[in-house]
Amino acid sequence: MNPGAGPGGSDAPRPLRGSLERLLGTMKAPPLDVLATIFGEWSTVVGEDLAAHSRPSAVDGDRLVVTCDSAAWASEFRWLENQVLERLAEATSSNRISALTVKVESRR
Repeated sequence: MNPGAGPGGSDAPRPLRGSLERLLGTMKAPPLDVLATIFGEWSTVVGEDLAAHSRPSAVDGDRLVVTCDSAAWASEFRWLENQVLERLAEATSSNRISALTVKVESRR
């Protein structure tokens, strides 16, 4: 049997979502719906002010890596970490993200 084969062993195309979910599962990453909310609805989750100066840049297990455009906004983000985690849990209906790492990267 062809390991890349679709349902029933055929070589017919199959939905990409299933393959992505399996891949994310092997990486111990949050489900696709959780990632879509984090990366697709960032300004709704954290608010317009924070979103204007930050972006989610990676997920490492249960840790979300956030990149801010200045040290001042990174400090603000760290100060609001618990509130951001609560908002993430509410928005994603999941507690898969339980920690944040905040980095600074200047936008040029």
